Amino acid sequence: MNALTQPVAVVQSLAGSQHDLHHARNLLETTLAFVRQQPNITKDPYVISRFGDVKIRIEVAAALLERAEGLLDRHEEATEISVAVAESDLASAEALATASNAEFELTGRRTALPGSLHDPLRWKLHLIGNFRLNGIHPPSVHPSAKEAV
Repeated sequence: MNALTQPVAVVQSLAGSQHDLHHARNLLETTLAFVRQQPNITKDPYVISRFGDVKIRIEVAAALLERAEGLLDRHEEATEISVAVAESDLASAEALATASNAEFELTGRRTALPGSLHDPLRWKLHLIGNFRLNGIHPPSVHPSAKEAV
């Protein structure tokens, strides 16, 4: 079984996105605090751009999470919910990875983060792409089952 064939509770998946997003925001704040204590690097164009990149990825992830939660709250079609949740999961994981990498690049430290080996992200890319490109509904989604993704 993989992320395409294994039903995952929507609420559980959204909680994972929220968790990753929370950690990404915390990493951004701690990295900002550290760098601001180093006045000689706060004007470096690379450092400035890196913070812009991290912030944008976090905001995109937050918007996709909000969209997925909205679709769920409005009881939209199960496939749309499934794909929106997968998009949120990917964006949140990407924001967290970007924040973690920026932390290491700019501070020399890396905060240990929990992994998500139970739900590999690469399968979510396939799920999203196959639906958006080919209109193929995820096999784990049944039109009448909104509680499973």
